[in-house]
Amino acid sequence: MKLTDFVVEEAIITEVNATEKEAVIREMVGSLKDAQKINSKDVENIIKSLMKREELGSTGIGKGVAVPHTKHDCIKKIMGTIARSTNGVDFNALDGEPVYLFFLLLSPNDSAGAHLAALERISTVIRDNDFRRFMREAKGKDGIIEILREVDGIQV
Repeated sequence: MKLTDFVVEEAIITEVNATEKEAVIREMVGSLKDAQKINSKDVENIIKSLMKREELGSTGIGKGVAVPHTKHDCIKKIMGTIARSTNGVDFNALDGEPVYLFFLLLSPNDSAGAHLAALERISTVIRDNDFRRFMREAKGKDGIIEILREVDGIQV
């Protein structure tokens, strides 16, 4: 699976306004709503589902990255978005460090295989120090999209 298979380009946030965990999640879900990928009526339930997942254990996995994710019955097709924070956000990350890159993933309830494949793809690319650095330094949304396409092996 490629990142570009599920990352909604128009929902990418180059600089989050939020300064705490739930607000970042809220902003990212809002960007998917604004991109008309989720219905307004489902926003609060999706946020609740993501926060419930955070209660099980932070998705702030360390090295400045968080991957909030959930499956929800209102989601018909696997999707996600990316957000950045220049100053970092306390996301209760496993290493105790601030988070600068956020990868939000939403999947249909019946898509366990695809959900895991997408999480695996994200975890593979974020292990790379250069990828994380390039994502943090990318110039605007177009720069982020270019990096995603490059890591997916897509000729631009």
